[in-house]
Amino acid sequence: MLPIKKIISPTDFSELSDVGLKAAIELAEHFSAELLVVYVVAPLSAAATSAAPAAHYLPEVMESIRNNAETSLKEMMEKKVPDTLRSKSILLEGSPPDEIAEYAKEIEADLIVIATHGQSGWKRFMFGSVTEKVMRLSKSPVLIIGSPENS
Repeated sequence: MLPIKKIISPTDFSELSDVGLKAAIELAEHFSAELLVVYVVAPLSAAATSAAPAAHYLPEVMESIRNNAETSLKEMMEKKVPDTLRSKSILLEGSPPDEIAEYAKEIEADLIVIATHGQSGWKRFMFGSVTEKVMRLSKSPVLIIGSPENS
């Protein structure tokens, strides 16, 4: 695992993912590693089929989502990631856990730093956990940062 040269920090632009980003920044600074901040645009629901009137607007909606994500990534990088750090933002499309794990494999990431709500019970059963799925799918080590409110 050592030395750590590439660190992935997935984000969903939430306060919790900011906690994960902060930890990833600290590690990247400590190891002089490159920081790759990743956001995954998830596909829209299959409910909008070609027979649904809203399906006509799906490409425009997806383009708007991508543009907003790119803008948010750029703003986050400017505000939260130090200029002294080698870093870049990456926008992917697909299932977040699958895309994060696949990207980590593709670039041979040394570490994925990801935050979690630490949900259990019915919420976890109903919604699953991106963090848990990344951990299961990834060949790279995954450092899970817990929610401050669960500490």
